[in-house]
Amino acid sequence: MSRLFGRRLLIEAAEGCGITHWARIDSWDGEGTLAVTDLGGERFQLTIDSLSPVLLDHLTDGTICDPLDIDAYLPDEIIQSALFGAVIYRTLIRRRPEFTA
Repeated sequence: MSRLFGRRLLIEAAEGCGITHWARIDSWDGEGTLAVTDLGGERFQLTIDSLSPVLLDHLTDGTICDPLDIDAYLPDEIIQSALFGAVIYRTLIRRRPEFTA
């Protein structure tokens, strides 16, 4: 069952733009292996197995109950935690300007 969650995690990271604010997608087999290069030029090969420990933490604490619960933000957090031990790259949150009438 965790392979299904792991595959969804990699799909969202690669195709859902989950990590593209800090990593370039070098290759993606569409199944279980993703190769990326971070902003500093360091290369990483991500697999379902390499991400499983952090993913399992989210599964056991109830953060994720269904593979479709995994959206672009969560893969970013899980992958950064697996690679760096913490989230070090944050996305810029842009809000529309408020208008008063």
